[in-house]
Amino acid sequence: MVKEEALIEFLKGLRIAINNSLAYSRQHPYFLKSAQEFQEKIESLFNFLDPIKVNVMPKSLLLDGKDCQKLAFVPELANILHQRKIKSVEFRSGLTAGELADFLSVLSRQPKEIIKNGGLARLLIEAGIRHIRAEDLDYSGLLGSQGQEAKDVWMYLFKDTIESQNARKINELAANFSKGINNLNVKKVIEDDKLREDLRNFLRYLKETKNENFAKCSQELSSLIISSGDPFSADSIGRLKEVFQDLDNNDFSDILLSRLADEKALNPLSLELFSRLAGEDRADKIASGLEGRVSVKAGLKNKTVLLKKIKDLLSDPDNTTVSPVYRRALSALLKNISSAEILSFEREQLRSNYHMIILNLLAQEDNTSGLDLLLSRLSKEWENITEEKDYRFLKYLLDTLKQKKERLSPDSLETIEKQITLIVENNIWVENPSLDLTCLADSLEKSYSAASFYLDKIFQEKKLSPPGLKLFLRLFPSQLNIFYEHLKQELSDLEFLSQIIEALALIDLPVAAAVLKAIFSLGNELVKIETLKAMRSAKEFDPDFLFSLLKGKSRILKKEALAVLLRDSVTQQRAIDILLGIKSPWGRRNKLILENIMIIEELNVNVASSYMLSFSQKKFFWNRQLRNAALKVLEKWK
Repeated sequence: MVKEEALIEFLKGLRIAINNSLAYSRQHPYFLKSAQEFQEKIESLFNFLDPIKVNVMPKSLLLDGKDCQKLAFVPELANILHQRKIKSVEFRSGLTAGELADFLSVLSRQPKEIIKNGGLARLLIEAGIRHIRAEDLDYSGLLGSQGQEAKDVWMYLFKDTIESQNARKINELAANFSKGINNLNVKKVIEDDKLREDLRNFLRYLKETKNENFAKCSQELSSLIISSGDPFSADSIGRLKEVFQDLDNNDFSDILLSRLADEKALNPLSLELFSRLAGEDRADKIASGLEGRVSVKAGLKNKTVLLKKIKDLLSDPDNTTVSPVYRRALSALLKNISSAEILSFEREQLRSNYHMIILNLLAQEDNTSGLDLLLSRLSKEWENITEEKDYRFLKYLLDTLKQKKERLSPDSLETIEKQITLIVENNIWVENPSLDLTCLADSLEKSYSAASFYLDKIFQEKKLSPPGLKLFLRLFPSQLNIFYEHLKQELSDLEFLSQIIEALALIDLPVAAAVLKAIFSLGNELVKIETLKAMRSAKEFDPDFLFSLLKGKSRILKKEALAVLLRDSVTQQRAIDILLGIKSPWGRRNKLILENIMIIEELNVNVASSYMLSFSQKKFFWNRQLRNAALKVLEKWK
C-alpha cells in the first residue's frame, strides 16, 4: 500500500468508526468491528507517519499537510469534529484496541457534554488514553449562548473561565454577560457556595481592573435577583450579599439608578429586596448618592422612564414597603429635576393618551365620514406612533379597523394596514421578538414586501427569528420551491441548517412539518438526525413519514423516528408493532428484530413488554439469541 492510499483509507476508517460510535453503544458488534478495522488502517499509516496528526477546520481536515476537502465524506466528518470544538487529534504508535474504543466512545458524546466536561483533551487524559492526544479550540465564544441546552455548558464555561484567571477569557465573558446571564438561576446561586465565590471574584476582577463592563455586569446580576420577586429568607439574602461584597456605595447607587431608568418595573417590593441586598445599614449613603450619580451620568435624568418610575414608587404615601430613607431620597431627586423635563415627560404621556382616545373613538364610531376624520388625525400622529413601537396598540388598532371594514373606504384601510405590516416585517427579525410583536405578526393577513425580502433576510442576512420564518411560510406558501432552492445552496453550512431546524420546531403550522421533511430529504445523515431530534418538540409531525423510517435500514434514524412517535400513545403502539411485529420464519429475520429490540431498550419503551414476553418464550435453537435478548430486557424493566 502506498502512502496516498493509506491516508485515504485512514480517513475512511475514521469516518466509519465515528459514525458507528454515534449510532451504537460501545459493546455493540458494529461498534467493535469498525474500531478494529480502523485500528488496522491506523497501523498501516504508521508505516508512513508517526505520529498521525489530523488538523480540523470547519469544513475540511488537514492530514500530512494536505487539505482533504475534495474527498466527498470529509466535510461531514470535519463538521462532527468541529462541533465538538476539536482543533486537532494525534494518534501515536503503541495505540491499543482498548484505547481506541475508549476514544471513540468519548468522542460519541454530545458536543455540549464534551464541552461541559472540559473538552476532549481533558476527557482523554481522565480516561487514561496515552496514545491519542487532542487539542481543543478556544470555545469561550459559547459564553454568550442561550437556551435550555446551553445552560449546563455555560455554567461550566463560567466556572472554568474564572478558575483559569485568564484575562482575555474573563473580558470575553464580561462582554457576553448580557446573554449568558439568562443561564443563571437565583436558587442555584443561593445553594452553590463555589458559584457565589466565582461570581464575587468575577465582579471584583472587573472592578479592580477598571473594566468597562463592570457596571453593566453588576447591574445585570443584581437585576436578575431583584426581578425574581422571590420572598428570600434572611439566610438566603446573607448568601446573595456575598456576591456583591466588594461593591461600594456608589456602585449600589448606580445599580438602583439603572433599575429606575430601565423599562422593566421596579416596584416597592423589588426596591425593598434591593435594600436588603445592598444592606439596610448602607441605605442612607446609597440614597444620598443617587442625585450625584444622576448628574454624573449625562442625559440619564432626561429619560421619561426615570420620572415615571419615581412617581409610581411614591404614588402611595401609606405604602410602608418603600423605606423612609429611599422615599426621602427619591422625593428630593424628583424635586430637583427641572420643570422643563417634567413637562417633557407629561407631553409624552399626553401624546400616548391621545392615541388611545382616538383608538377608543374609532371603536365606537360607525359613520364613514367620522371614521375617515379619525384616521386622518391618526395619520398625522403616525411618526410618533412608529417611534413608540407600541405593538399592542398597533394590534388593537388593526383589529378595530378590521371590524369597521365595511364602513371604511378601501384606501384608508389599505394605507393603515400597509403601514402596520411594514413595521412588523422590518422589526420581526430581532433575536427575541416581544410577545406583543409576535401576536401582531400572527394577525397579519398579507405581506406588503416581496418574497425576496424574506428570503434575503433568512439566507443572506441569516436572520432566523421563528416568528419571521413563520410569517414567510404563512404568507408565501407558493414560494416554498424557491425556499428549497436556497436551502440546497446551504447544505454544507450545518450550523445554519441547525438554526433553521430549531426555528421550524417552534412554528405551529402544518407547513413547518413539511419543510422539516424536505430538509430531511435534502440533507446528509447528520442533518437527518438533527431534523428528527427537532421533531420531538415540533408542534406538528407526520406519523406516516416516521413510520416509513422505522422500516428502513438506518438504526440511528429508526431510533430518532421512534423517539418522535413516542409522543402519542396511538403512534407509539403502531411504531412498536412495526419494529417488533416482524414475521421471522425459521429465524430468518431475527437479526433485524434483535436490532429493533436494542432500540426499544435504549429508549426504555417498557410498554413493549408483551412483545418481550412473547420473544422470551420462543422455542427452537434458532431463536436462542432472541430469547436471551428479550429476557435481558425484561430483567432490566422489572
